Amino acid sequence: MTTAELISNHLSPLRLSDTASIAAERMSENSVREYPVVDGDKLIGVVRAESIEALPPETPLSSVRESFEVVSAHPDDFFLVPLKLMHQQKLSLLPVTGEEGKYLGIVTVEEMVDAAAHYNAANEPGGIILLQMPAIQFSISEIGRIVESNNAKIIHLNTWNDPASGQLMVAIKVNKLEIQDILATFERYEYHVMKYFGENSSAEGLKLNFENLMHYINL
Repeated sequence: MTTAELISNHLSPLRLSDTASIAAERMSENSVREYPVVDGDKLIGVVRAESIEALPPETPLSSVRESFEVVSAHPDDFFLVPLKLMHQQKLSLLPVTGEEGKYLGIVTVEEMVDAAAHYNAANEPGGIILLQMPAIQFSISEIGRIVESNNAKIIHLNTWNDPASGQLMVAIKVNKLEIQDILATFERYEYHVMKYFGENSSAEGLKLNFENLMHYINL
């Protein structure tokens, strides 16, 4: 999924001649704390609410242009690129620009979260297992065989390095909630199961909800 598929034009960008009061009104109407500013059809940057809160209402945005953040996504970007940028910059919306900085619209954090949920199969029922291992131990084929030997399928797999331990973290989502047999097989193969979300009556102390588990997943 590319950024182009998520572009929205439901809000009109601000212009340099617009005032601080107009910017504040637009932000309030759209429940955001930042807003794109254009000059003609070119993006100038993003103005934050903090930059205009103390200004006299009739102050033109051109007077605080140096405070604009020059940040945008490209329509051909895979959607995880703007998602990461929005997370890093603490933005609820991100402008999308084309050739020579032409303003094309925005993507919102809500659209990004929906796309991520679809990408991570978050809307599909199933259990999630978080494994920790040395990177040299990682074998996607073996992990797949373990899951399939228990009459299940992997519907999503994500990996990242844990800087604290130096170990590889592997999060897998399978297509069933009753995962006691899968967990037992991983343990039999001497995999370290860090956390899981599913059904396992024999290990009630380890059960966590989905939100807590996703805290460990770094997109």
